[in-house]
Amino acid sequence: MSRNCDEIISEADADFLLSGLKTTSLIRVTRLAVVSGDILLGSIGKVDPKRLLVIKNRLGRWIEKV
Repeated sequence: MSRNCDEIISEADADFLLSGLKTTSLIRVTRLAVVSGDILLGSIGKVDPKRLLVIKNRLGRWIEKV
């Protein structure tokens, strides 16, 4: 996992169905892009609040080291 910030969402995870993903996937928070809202078609799901907190904490620790 890149810089210990990435998060794997596995089909075995309790919140996988909430995510709307089709298969095990990787959230790469260090690879974000800014795009115009009019090219987005919608959302596929949500990230569980507990998982989001873990991701935010990892990202915060990584930013502090930069």
